Amino acid sequence: MNFKEYSQPHLLERYSFLWSEARLIVAAIALFLGGVPVLRALVPVPALSGIVGLVLTLAWIISGAASVYLLYRWNSNQKMLFGGKAPLDTAAFFVSVVSGINLGLTGLLGTNIGMSIISNYVVFVIVALIYLATTVYLYRRWNASGQKIFGSAAQK
Repeated sequence: MNFKEYSQPHLLERYSFLWSEARLIVAAIALFLGGVPVLRALVPVPALSGIVGLVLTLAWIISGAASVYLLYRWNSNQKMLFGGKAPLDTAAFFVSVVSGINLGLTGLLGTNIGMSIISNYVVFVIVALIYLATTVYLYRRWNASGQKIFGSAAQK
């Protein structure tokens, strides 16, 4: 495996974006489950809780790193997304980035700040629906812009 091949900015952008999209879907499912991590629901075996916890922690840290990278790229791209500064693009982008940074901090601190503030199932469902809508919106905008989030002028 050639690390240089995978560390080019356009590939890091692509992988970070796709990871964040997948994370939003998995997070929405977890919220529909009442805030239970999907992997814990899929592997409820107590003997595997240590490995499940390690995998979750790594995934959460990767989510935070991907979101911080996307935030850095957004800032260095004059705060433009898909070739412009549409408010809905920015709002959807920040839903993704903030939720990813929250998960990254969860992996580092061991506490989900968002869920420690509010742990009401109705709120979980609303946030899950926002995550799903955000995923669809960002994916459509990404495809419409030639699969570039920070590229040149995009189709509107």
